[in-house]
Amino acid sequence: MGWSTSTPQRVGVAALDAVMGTPATRKNQRTAATNGDSSSRASSGRFQRLEVLGAGTFGVVYRARDRRTGEIVAVKCLRASDGAGDAERYLFDFASEVSALEAYSGHPSIVQPRGSGQLDSGAFLAMEFVGPTLRHVMKHVRFGRRHTELEVRLLMRQLLAGERRMNRLGLMHRDLKPENVLVDSHGNLKICDLGLSCSMADGPPYSNPIGTRGYRAPEILLGSTDYDERVDSWALGVMMAELLAGQHPFHGRSDMDHLSEILALLGMADIKEWSGYDGRRLPSGCQPGSFLRNKFPCPAEARIKGPPTLSEAGFEVLSGLLQCNPEKRLTAEQALKHRWFKDANPRATRS
Repeated sequence: MGWSTSTPQRVGVAALDAVMGTPATRKNQRTAATNGDSSSRASSGRFQRLEVLGAGTFGVVYRARDRRTGEIVAVKCLRASDGAGDAERYLFDFASEVSALEAYSGHPSIVQPRGSGQLDSGAFLAMEFVGPTLRHVMKHVRFGRRHTELEVRLLMRQLLAGERRMNRLGLMHRDLKPENVLVDSHGNLKICDLGLSCSMADGPPYSNPIGTRGYRAPEILLGSTDYDERVDSWALGVMMAELLAGQHPFHGRSDMDHLSEILALLGMADIKEWSGYDGRRLPSGCQPGSFLRNKFPCPAEARIKGPPTLSEAGFEVLSGLLQCNPEKRLTAEQALKHRWFKDANPRATRS
């Protein structure tokens, strides 16, 4: 959903109090229970609100305490105002997220659900409280400093393991980015915010555009509605490059501008080999070959204080994820079998 620190604008205070169990609403709950109200309302006082973690147009995320277990959790409350044009879509995305989290229950690299329920015209979802987003850590803890290859290998192993679980269940995340990855106190990663996740069971066409432009695969930028889980592989490849370099590799301000930057770095030959390429004119001025290795040279070839270095095995993973032709792009399953991960810490690889 893209939660920010802005003040919530369309969230009903009464609805949030009903979920979070303030004194006034606890009185109402007792009345509702006597009148035989629904189970979701009867359990709505389970979470004690502690502080706001973030807010968006249609909801708020709170840090809260589960009164039943004492566990600290994150509670996302969605409350769509009457007449809001996007209300139905937000509710649909919210329901998709609840369903997806329940399907992934037990995987160490995906945030775990703790409970959910319906409000009069909204819903709430309680999840384990993990920590800040990977974006926050990159900007405000590391201050843009590069991650070492070893660090990136451990992080990518976790992200790919989480993505592999989704793929094995026939699902795509479709909005992978550092803002949708949480970091716990031990440095472990957990994928979150699954509102745009989609089942591949029914096949294409799928919606387009999806996700955030900086992490959209070339086929999405070209308008394709016939794609698969490798759109997530691309996003993970962009994140890998970003972790290694300390900055995002592409900065296009429009889809075509962004595609132009991708092709300028990775070359045009690959995308033209894709069976879905319809022969349309691509951005001019791009060379056929890739310059990705220049951005991430071998350690033996790098100059002092030069670009971030990457071993041959690491580069094979990065370039495999950043294939413009999705038919040649590594899936999460394939990437995790690569030799680069053989010496990595085995944590978070459970399927």
